[in-house]
Amino acid sequence: MNDRHYAVTDLYPAKIQVLHDGVVLAESTEALILKEVGKSVYNPVFYFPKKDILMDKLTLNDAMSSSCPIKGTASYWEYEPAKPYNYFAWSYEQPLPRAKKIAEHLAFNTEIISLRIDPLKSS
Repeated sequence: MNDRHYAVTDLYPAKIQVLHDGVVLAESTEALILKEVGKSVYNPVFYFPKKDILMDKLTLNDAMSSSCPIKGTASYWEYEPAKPYNYFAWSYEQPLPRAKKIAEHLAFNTEIISLRIDPLKSS
């Protein structure tokens, strides 16, 4: 285990939507924000619960995967209107123990999508 490579994952206190060409593909008040430090300090990534995503619009790309020493093996997802990009979203279907919070979540390629973030209203 590499102590110089770590991530912190927290619930993000806002309603966040994922849009592609004006189509809302995900909307959640339970998105997680993952902040990771490894070979460099990476940009924070939002992970959305699958239950809050229009999963029937996405297709798993069985030919593509990658590996992270703290999260595990990434699976990649495509969205037909977003082609020819290499990937639209990714997930860790069986994350390593240190990344168990992102199980059943997807992150989206921010070069393709837009995020709309609205603060949660306090009571």
